[in-house]
Amino acid sequence: MDEMRKKIIIQEINSWKESRMLPEQYCNYLLALYGQGELPPSKSNETAGKKTTSFSGC
Repeated sequence: MDEMRKKIIIQEINSWKESRMLPEQYCNYLLALYGQGELPPSKSNETAGKKTTSFSGC
């Protein structure tokens, strides 16, 4: 498959994942399929690790 075509498909799948048009598992499968087994880091996974919880003392 043409490399440019693959990039476009992967971008579309990532946008579906972010907008929740498809379940995350389906998107991960498609990304692994088109990425030939390599899952690129998703934006949702990056932000999940950066979340912090703050508690206020009463």
